[in-house]
Order: sequence, then structure tokens, then C-alpha cells
Amino acid sequence: MRLKPGSLPFTILLGALTAMTAFATDMSLPALPSLTRSFATSPERVQLTLSLFIFGYSGGQLFYGPLSDRFGRRPMLLAGLAIYTLSGLACAWAPSIEVLIAARLIQGLGGCVGPILGRAIVRDHYSGVHAAQMLSYVTLVFALAPMVAPLLGGALLDLFGWRSIFLAFGGFGLLLLIVTWFAFAESLSVPDARALELTRLIAKGRRFFSNRHCVGYMLINSFIFAGLFAYISGSPFVFIGIYGVPAGRFGFYFALSALGIVLGALVNGRLIRRRPPERVLRVGLRLLAAAGVVMLLVAVSGWGRPIWFTLAMLAYVFAQGLCMPNAIAAAMEPLPDMAGMGASFLGAVQMLGGSLAGYAVNALYDGTPLPMAAMIAAMAMAALLSYYLAAPGISHAGDPATP
Repeated sequence: MRLKPGSLPFTILLGALTAMTAFATDMSLPALPSLTRSFATSPERVQLTLSLFIFGYSGGQLFYGPLSDRFGRRPMLLAGLAIYTLSGLACAWAPSIEVLIAARLIQGLGGCVGPILGRAIVRDHYSGVHAAQMLSYVTLVFALAPMVAPLLGGALLDLFGWRSIFLAFGGFGLLLLIVTWFAFAESLSVPDARALELTRLIAKGRRFFSNRHCVGYMLINSFIFAGLFAYISGSPFVFIGIYGVPAGRFGFYFALSALGIVLGALVNGRLIRRRPPERVLRVGLRLLAAAGVVMLLVAVSGWGRPIWFTLAMLAYVFAQGLCMPNAIAAAMEPLPDMAGMGASFLGAVQMLGGSLAGYAVNALYDGTPLPMAAMIAAMAMAALLSYYLAAPGISHAGDPATP
């Protein structure tokens, strides 16, 4: 029995596919110290299991989109899920840190298939408001991963050891593989037989990056994600190292922030039934910028309680839930015939921005929360400016009813 597009099981499947990467990163975080002891190696070497996973994830995005435009979404989903599953099992039985690092790299190459093709599948079935609404509900399912993954990873680590975490990745991938095999029907109606020709790839890239609409909304999405990644990278140092939050309680603050994405996506899905997504996006971007400024003021003023950072970040990620589904839908709207490749561009630029922001926060860390807060505020303002300078939209001014 095939899942019907728009049904609750279909939405849950797309959300689970999108959450693959979040599970594979956030769930493994509690195991990093154990890996250092188990393999008698350095923390820097163990950190490669995370950074090379992200590297594989980033690079693989550029391939799945064009391949899915040529061969269809379903075959590429099955291929990526098989890679993700097998590499997860390889991680679980890795005899050395070198094998684990290599397996994680391959797992990243497989794991990126879900987030990338999930967006393409939504564009295959929907456009305009319906696409933005569907992406909101997919984001709602996806946002649950950062809330439960660290807690689940910690529980598995305490009960069964670090290998059980990677075994869970393999089991999760296998479950998605089985559901996709039996329940997912191909969403691409007409595959492009010339999608992989070099001249065609170059032409599609030129079409996308010369389209002001696509690039503007792509930048909005990327800057918002970069601000989130700056928080993910810097928050352990700020909360634990500066504010003295016990490591066991850090997950609470992290989960509270993730709750904001859930609320934002839920509110967005309801709002765009009655309001144009463009208007909701504008409101979200202004709230995003305000939250970034508040976080910067907290850092500069020296207010010494982590709850103020958490509340500001809660507002930021709530605004993210209002913005990103609408920005992604708008970026992919003009070019429906190359949804796969468009999703690849969106994902690759998003991850590039996030990686650079995370690296900058760690490189500039000075024992204060200022570098993290400044980066988040800068990314929020950049997203807002990108909207007014680059994204055409329906109207930026002169509409008295516009929020």
C-alpha cells in the first residue's frame, strides 16, 4: 500500500527522512568522550567522526539532486538509505578509530539523501502555499530529533555502551528503507533523460544562480541556518564553560531551544492557511533580527544567567520555524523542472554557511558569550537584509495590510 501525498503517514515519513542527519549527529554527541577512552586516542581525532560526517553530508548533496532528476526520487532514496544503514552497522562494529572515521564519512554521504530529496518530493507534489505548509509540517517532525536525540543517545550509552548508538543508526536507516520500499511511490512524473549531461548541469546551475528569486530566498535560508549552527557549536562552551551549567542539565536548555522550532513550524502551518507565506516570512524575519539583537545585548551587558540566552534563542528558533519553510518553498518555486538540483544547491549552500559560522564561533571564542551572540545577531540581520535586497517577493513596501 502506497502512502498518499499529504496524509499524516506521508508527512511523518518525509519528516523522518529529513531528521536522519540530526539523529546521526546529536545522538552521537554523548559518546565522544567514551570513544576517546575506548580507542585510546585524542579528542581531536574522535572529533573527526563528527566533522567528516558533516563533510560527507555536504558533498553528497550535490549528487543526489541531479541523479534523482534523471532516475527518480525513489531509487536514489533507496540507495542513500542502504548506504546509511550499512555504514551505521559498520560504525557499530568498527575495530579502530580509523575505521569508525571512514564509516562516518560514508554515512554522511548516505544520510544527506533524506533532507535533500525530501524537499524535492514536496516540490514534486506541491507549489506555492501548499508547498510551504507541507514543509512546515515536515519541519515539525524534523524538529523533534534535536529534542530527543541527545537524551536517547545518553540512555543508550549508559545502558549498552557507545556501539549501541551506531547500531541504532543502522536500525533507523533499515526501518526507513523498508517503509520507503513498500510504501513510497515515485513522485517525479517525468524523469529528465539528459539531467546528467555536463552541458545540461551547467545550464541548470546558471538558471538557478541567475534567478534573483531563487538566490534571494536561498540566502535567507542559509543565513538563518548559519545562526542556528553558531548556537549549536558555541552553546556547550557558553552554558557549561561560562555559566557553569552541569553537563547533565545542558540537554534541557538544548531541548527547550528545539521546542521553539516545533512551535514555529506549527504556527506557520496554521498562519499560511489565512495569510500569504510572504507576509508570514516578513514577520518571522523581523522577529529573528530582534531575537539576535537581544542575544547580543545579553552578551554585552554581562547578564550572567543562561535563561536569558535560552529565551532569546527560543525566540530565534521560533522565528526560524516561521521563515525557513516559506523561504525554501519560495526558492524552489520558479524552477519546478529541476527540483532535485535546486534542492541540492539549497542544501549545499546552507551547510556551507552553517559550517563557516560554527568554525568562526569556535575560532573566535574568548571565554565570553560575545562571539556566539554576535554571530547569531549578524546572521539574523543578514537574513533580513537578504530579503529586502535580493528576494523580489510580492511587495516590500506600500502595503498597509502588510505586517
